[in-house]
Amino acid sequence: MNNLSKSILSFISIIVLLYSCSGSDDDDISSIPLEPLGDQYVIENDSIIEFMKTHFYNYDDFDNLSSNSSVELKIDTIAGDNLDKTPIFDQVTTFTIDLIDENDEVVPHNMYYVINREGTGDNPTVADSVFVSYKGMTLDKTSFDSRKNPIWLDNTATVRGFGEFSALLKRGEISTNPNGTYEFNNFGIGFVIMPSGLGYYESSTLSISPYSPLIFQINLHTLNSTDHDADGILTIDEDLNGDNIFSNDDTDADSIPNYRDRDDDGDGILTKDEYDEDGDGEADDTDGDGVPDYLDNDEED
Repeated sequence: MNNLSKSILSFISIIVLLYSCSGSDDDDISSIPLEPLGDQYVIENDSIIEFMKTHFYNYDDFDNLSSNSSVELKIDTIAGDNLDKTPIFDQVTTFTIDLIDENDEVVPHNMYYVINREGTGDNPTVADSVFVSYKGMTLDKTSFDSRKNPIWLDNTATVRGFGEFSALLKRGEISTNPNGTYEFNNFGIGFVIMPSGLGYYESSTLSISPYSPLIFQINLHTLNSTDHDADGILTIDEDLNGDNIFSNDDTDADSIPNYRDRDDDGDGILTKDEYDEDGDGEADDTDGDGVPDYLDNDEED
């Protein structure tokens, strides 16, 4: 699995991450003036709730899945022959993420999800690389992106809601067939409905209008714990303020966030060389000031 991950990740992730989960590869990104985040969220959340109350998904198709299979998410209106269907609203779990608006105020954003199969392995973090197949739709049920064959995505480079939801799923098991091929079994499957604040917000493509709530179905096949700058500290542990945003942690204020910076405190010593010099498994703090050496540019020798 490690060889597979490294070989694919080294090439595909650099290119694909710039385009996946954002519509067609040749779509031009554009944006319009910003709406107030709080006001826009209220409007979209109301539309999402109305959508969930009036629509159902093909939940019967997810019953009795074989261990190595999934089915494509399909959503339809509760009407006519479908009047007896259970609305999505009655099946979802709510997960709340705090966003900061233009006035530096917290605006909680709900996303709504269903897990059809939890998976059997570890959960990724919002900083990890995930090997996924997925489908993206807007509330009018138009698909703007779909990957039936799994690809590697970097959760730090996807839209916020995609990474947050994939972290709620568990990876599957990998088995090798006699012919040398491999397959994934009992991998996590689910879908999420999110407001545009967790998606593209005011940005748009040919396939996605500004301020569009999004739906993603994700099949999480496997994952790689990620250390983006190879400094010996996992990226998830370089999120010092714990907000699941990695671009705003920059200890030495050199415009390179810590998860991309091989010398986090800018003292000329690589982070990997001063993190745990005594080899006890803990970050060193030479001057005992509560700031580990790799984040402290004035520690005493």
